[in-house]
Amino acid sequence: MPVYQLRCPDCGHEFSGMVFMGTRPPAVWVCAQCGGERARPREDCLPTPHPLEATQRLRADVVSET
Repeated sequence: MPVYQLRCPDCGHEFSGMVFMGTRPPAVWVCAQCGGERARPREDCLPTPHPLEATQRLRADVVSET
């Protein structure tokens, strides 16, 4: 589940958006602050894995080693 850092050009609001594995990022990101539909992922930030996803991978690696 990549987590994207987004920015709304209409109001400047910055927020996070998550995309579930096996799905595509939405065609339109909607800003929760102003309702604008022009929010875009920030180009200076790469998507990061969801923190729980990283924890689950670590647990799976530990279990497979034992």
